[in-house]
Amino acid sequence: MTVEKFDLFAGWLLGDAENGIKGESGNKDLNVFRSALNRYFEEEGLGRPLKGEVEVEKTILHYRALQILSKGLRGEDSDLHRVPCPESVFEHLLRQGLVAVGEDLDFIGTSLVQLLGWLRGNTVGGFQRGDVKIDQYGYLNVTVRLMKMRPEFKVHPGLISIPPPPDGDRHHARARAFAVLRRCFAANPTFYLAVRQSVEPVFVQTGEDKAAALLTKRLRTLCHQLLLELPAGAIVASHSWREMAAVACFLAGYDSLRMTNHGFWQDPATMYNAYIKPYKGSFPLSRILAQLFDFLRAV
Repeated sequence: MTVEKFDLFAGWLLGDAENGIKGESGNKDLNVFRSALNRYFEEEGLGRPLKGEVEVEKTILHYRALQILSKGLRGEDSDLHRVPCPESVFEHLLRQGLVAVGEDLDFIGTSLVQLLGWLRGNTVGGFQRGDVKIDQYGYLNVTVRLMKMRPEFKVHPGLISIPPPPDGDRHHARARAFAVLRRCFAANPTFYLAVRQSVEPVFVQTGEDKAAALLTKRLRTLCHQLLLELPAGAIVASHSWREMAAVACFLAGYDSLRMTNHGFWQDPATMYNAYIKPYKGSFPLSRILAQLFDFLRAV
């Protein structure tokens, strides 16, 4: 695999939206493909030919810019920013979750499951009946069937098990989140299928970006009044939960291996470089999020 061949591969993935040539991928991050190719060559004893190449890095940046442009030409949201949400968005959902009903309550609960599990949009869109439950011991258990770079989960799903909050502390962040989730289960036992059962099923069928777009749309609707009060530049988007949680736990000094496992990253370096490093200096320590994920402390 040479740099020139990697460029050709990127062009094949991208396509040409202006001339109606459909690309093979809508993923904006070419790094995942580079990593997969490097792993393949390494397993074949050929080293990692695409690691650290300056020209490869340039291709990755150019590819991302072109993917964003292509999405705009197709009339899609051109860039669902992966910037951490302000913690006030989480606080807003907790409060609204105690009074909301119907679809609003379903999507509040779905957003909380997404945040608690550090889940991407396509994972939420891939939920099936019975995939989200609170067991008799108070643990929230989530079955993960769709996960980026983990095709084996379609056959052997991953499992997230989130422990209950400390006994008797109803003000604990996880106790407040679980209280909303119990209200969701009581009102609609399959509330977490909100994306799959949407009147816009195309959002689930066409992959991660579409599911994320629907979740972002509903999240912004739920927070429309709060959005008016947030400072310019604040981002509220579904994929922001994953960054928000990872950065909050890093700033709280939690165990990196536990964090990596919780987010289903195969390498702690990927979590740090892609999700934490860009924002650790601009996102303040969130005590409410640190409390929400205190089970990720080192033991």
